[in-house]
Amino acid sequence: MRAFFMRPMKKSLRILEISIPHATQAGTLQAAMHLPKKIAESGFNTVFVLPWMKVNCALSLSPYAVTDYLDVNDTLGCLDDARQWIKQCHSAGLRVVLDMPLNHTSPEHHWTINDGWYCTDEHGSKLSPSGTEWNDVVQLNHTNTAVVKACEDVLRFWLHQGIDGFRFDAASFISDAVLEGWITFAQGLSRQELLFWCDGEEYKRSRPFFNGFLHHEAIAIARQNLAEWERRALQVSDDAIFYLTNHDTLHAGKCPLDEWPESYHHMRNLLEASANDVLLSWSDWQNPSTRYSFMLEK
Repeated sequence: MRAFFMRPMKKSLRILEISIPHATQAGTLQAAMHLPKKIAESGFNTVFVLPWMKVNCALSLSPYAVTDYLDVNDTLGCLDDARQWIKQCHSAGLRVVLDMPLNHTSPEHHWTINDGWYCTDEHGSKLSPSGTEWNDVVQLNHTNTAVVKACEDVLRFWLHQGIDGFRFDAASFISDAVLEGWITFAQGLSRQELLFWCDGEEYKRSRPFFNGFLHHEAIAIARQNLAEWERRALQVSDDAIFYLTNHDTLHAGKCPLDEWPESYHHMRNLLEASANDVLLSWSDWQNPSTRYSFMLEK
């Protein structure tokens, strides 16, 4: 396996997005204990881990339909395994960013017994996030201070396990005041600068409390005008994270070579030489002709 990102450059993030169920044949944290060293030797300095919290696979295979934020899903291992894996990453010089879905939970999350913790219709039925087809989750009510505090407890818990930052899933559904409060709270618990990511340049520009964003707009530009994408990818940005594929594009059924059939290798070489923050998906790293769904069913 060839090394990536070995050129001298600014203090850029070289990120590998990893789904633990797909990282090894067994799909467990114990089976993935050898990976941090390999990942670091390939030139990465950060891993972005898709949600590994507890879910009810009989109800939904999505790792974003969380039933318990403070534990690891049984199919992946246990909390001690997660702690050990994080330690292996730190020993290899990798920072660990956890994908954190605090906008919604599974309808079987234990929080659902609490009155006023979820958005409901006129009949009292809990609602899915507005405008989505996410029928396996229900929308948290972030105007309830108890919900906001409970989410702070989740962030504190994972920081105490060694996590170095979070990507806030579905952040656009949550008010700026709540998000900024969470980030200020979490940063106050750490002596190091934590990583806080959102999705999209337009969303990030009016929310400086995030220090990074997945550059979804760049992908849209690349599909229309490759030369303009090249210009933007080479123009140094302090907070944009460029990528070619991620869990959403792979889940849609396109492997890297399907997504960019004529330009993949050219685009990838350009990103590897870029001074910007860059994310590679698991398929980019392992084999660009492969695809995977982020669902827990392998």
